[in-house]
Amino acid sequence: MEELYMRNRRLFWGAVILFVVCLAACKKEKPQSLIPDSLAFLQELFNPAYQIDADSIRLMIRSYLNENPVTPWDSALLAHYREKDEFFWLNDSLVSDKPATQVADSMLFWLGDISRHGINPNLYSVNSIRERLQQIRSLKLQEGKTMNRLLADVEYQLTAAYLSYVCQLKFGFLPSERRWNDSINRIPLKHCDVTFANAALDSLRANPIAAFHRAQPSSPLYRKMQEELERVNAWGKTDTTDYYRNRLLVNMERARWQYALEKGKKYVVANVAAFMLQAINEEMDSILEMRICVGSVKNKTPLLSSRIYYMELNPYWNVPQSIIRKEIIPTYRRDTTYFTRNRMKVYDNKTGLQVDPHSIRWAKYAGKGVPYTVKQDNKTGNSLGRIIFRFPNPHSVYLHDTPSRWAFTRKNRAVSHGCVRLQKALDFAFFLLKDPDELLEDRIRIAMDIKPVSEEGKKLSNSATYNELKHYSLEKYIPLFIDYQTVYLSADNNLRYCEDIYKYDSSLLKAMDDLNLKP
Repeated sequence: MEELYMRNRRLFWGAVILFVVCLAACKKEKPQSLIPDSLAFLQELFNPAYQIDADSIRLMIRSYLNENPVTPWDSALLAHYREKDEFFWLNDSLVSDKPATQVADSMLFWLGDISRHGINPNLYSVNSIRERLQQIRSLKLQEGKTMNRLLADVEYQLTAAYLSYVCQLKFGFLPSERRWNDSINRIPLKHCDVTFANAALDSLRANPIAAFHRAQPSSPLYRKMQEELERVNAWGKTDTTDYYRNRLLVNMERARWQYALEKGKKYVVANVAAFMLQAINEEMDSILEMRICVGSVKNKTPLLSSRIYYMELNPYWNVPQSIIRKEIIPTYRRDTTYFTRNRMKVYDNKTGLQVDPHSIRWAKYAGKGVPYTVKQDNKTGNSLGRIIFRFPNPHSVYLHDTPSRWAFTRKNRAVSHGCVRLQKALDFAFFLLKDPDELLEDRIRIAMDIKPVSEEGKKLSNSATYNELKHYSLEKYIPLFIDYQTVYLSADNNLRYCEDIYKYDSSLLKAMDDLNLKP
């Protein structure tokens, strides 16, 4: 009896074990989760709504394409899906929760995190794409939808979002016509083109995660502003928050713009808003920073990019016609000693001969063209100082020294007629030189009535046959950018705010508001 009981007990437990094994096998064949393992899994489903057909997906995508592309990324999108059979996102990671790297989800993360760049996250249809992904993964299709339609939607929307995201982070979100105040000239900038957009698709194809990271702006100024924006946002809603936040949003957009002129390793940035100039030598890891005076609100310094080719020592000042009409003539009518005091001479434009300023009826030329040239003697008291740095531009502006040293002590240094006055003109001249050259540096010093420091230079200054240096052409031009940034990075690597002296920020803020770009 006991033997029979033990045999039945063994049979019972054997049956239990067999049932558990079978159950486990069934679980392996059919996952508990509704999320499929792969796209191939969907093909095995009997319901025709789940049947995947690559050709159908391509036809659907092509129906979405804009046949008249507006942007370069629209053109790249059109060309790719019209000419190639390749999908970027339709792989197993799209539907499965098992792969370690889910490219679609990574892209959605970056799109949703766009507020870190001072941009409204609603700019991209992240929620819409995420909703479609959920339908694919849960196999819960909305009425009238097929899996092919969902896959086509996700493929197209993700690629379109990726291209616009990469291009706009690289070159700016505002269109060209909304970047500049109408009253100022534009600095030539690079723009996203089809070549760049195609290269972005190549990067996506090669390594999607690396492509997302590569798209992030990486300049020290930009990263500092990102950190500052996070800090300012934490203050809550106040007028102070709005002031600093708006400054940051505008200048982050400016920081995304790229100069058309290549900077190279050695370049100069004159920041009009900050009244500061930085001469940067990346090879030497050095920054020469100095105060500058810029154009008044009435006589704004134009924003531009150019190349500094040469410097001129002890220049004469040919007074612009506008200054003769608006300033010199009214002043002379009150003070007839003006020309003598300022060491200015007057020349007849027709004959080229010098004329007596007292013989001219200046009043008749106050509102129209003046048939005379006014030239200020060089050296002591000349408005251009002892050295001037010239560069091609249509505005007749330049960088120069000044005898009016008092102006550099002012907080608001918008006092010139448009040119940029330098606090450290001699140091700037040395920066422009290709290599340190003691003798050349001393020749510049001597011309500016500064004592030489080298033994060879001292010999020159005592030589009766020495010809004073009048100008010097650079061996290689130095890129110059006269820009406008109300948030900038100082030479000590600290973020600085400055006033919007020309009121250029307001037009950018309005443009960002109009296009719903502000977060």
